[in-house]
Amino acid sequence: MNYTNLKVLLDSTYILPSFGIEVEGISDEHLIQLRQARIKGKIKFYCSPVVWVEILGKVYRESKCLKINVEDVVEIAVTSLLESGFYEWIQPSSNSIKLAFKLRMLGHKDNIDNILYAISKTNNLIFLTMDDEFKEFLSKHGHKTNNLIDHISLLNKLKK
Repeated sequence: MNYTNLKVLLDSTYILPSFGIEVEGISDEHLIQLRQARIKGKIKFYCSPVVWVEILGKVYRESKCLKINVEDVVEIAVTSLLESGFYEWIQPSSNSIKLAFKLRMLGHKDNIDNILYAISKTNNLIFLTMDDEFKEFLSKHGHKTNNLIDHISLLNKLKK
């Protein structure tokens, strides 16, 4: 696998820090290293609009738990994510939706993960995710998982 100009589809987990939400297992240093890899042209980040379903819910829940107003943070984060050019936004194709539906029929209930995986497969993208359970589900049902990777593994491969 070529790790220069790597095309990487982000799971919503990797977008949450843009809203100031800490994610267990992702340090500030990891985020800086991923950003530097993007700036140096080693990686191109892709996102799908389907992640907004998860992100909006998580940002809302987090703001309620912390009892804070996050409207300014949301405005800045959304504008940055959509307008900065740092991320390329990609829509699911009809083949992606069909594959996602097959995964649902096999029993995987997280439709967002199903769609993101399908987008990654139909567009030959790496899917950056920490969801080992999903990876096990895919393997168990005969789906290839060689395009699923977490950020630590990705950063280690980029160092080589």
